[in-house]
Amino acid sequence: LFAINRETGEPLFKIEERAVPASDVPGETAAKTQPFPVAPPPLVTQTALTPDGAWGLTPIDRASCARKLQGRRSEGIYTPPSLQGTVEYPSYAGGSDWGGLAFDPVRQLAFVNTNNIAALVRLIPRDQVTAENRGSFPGLSEQRGTPYMMSREVLTSFLGLPCSPPPWGRLAAIDMTNGTIK
Repeated sequence: LFAINRETGEPLFKIEERAVPASDVPGETAAKTQPFPVAPPPLVTQTALTPDGAWGLTPIDRASCARKLQGRRSEGIYTPPSLQGTVEYPSYAGGSDWGGLAFDPVRQLAFVNTNNIAALVRLIPRDQVTAENRGSFPGLSEQRGTPYMMSREVLTSFLGLPCSPPPWGRLAAIDMTNGTIK
């Protein structure tokens, strides 16, 4: 959660630039760093989701998730989309931006709901998508002005349950005077 003074534009809590994974897409250069707020602490998972960390209700369910994660790029938060598929964790439908927040000015508390579910995003060369095979790419989006289209899907097992471990959502109260989670 980035907290900014609305009058000055200055951060309320320190922000650090940290190294993040590089792009492995030919011809693409991603930023070497991204901003991370020092406080409050992360509200969602920022670590990689690998086959060993796959969640499932049963051993078969967990194995189905591990297979979906196998060979995918998963290096934690800010891992760029790739040709082999990148695990976004939290996903494009997650983090703290999907539902907004509420602020209590009397108690100086920010209430933030988060979503902590993984998704798979994959860049597909535009010339590989035809009218005949278009339906075989889930959540396909155009990505205008690029040589790629993007396929996106929430990572679920064959039972339809998330492949990322619970909790899949959270409601946090953040003390905005000191940046701690209450």
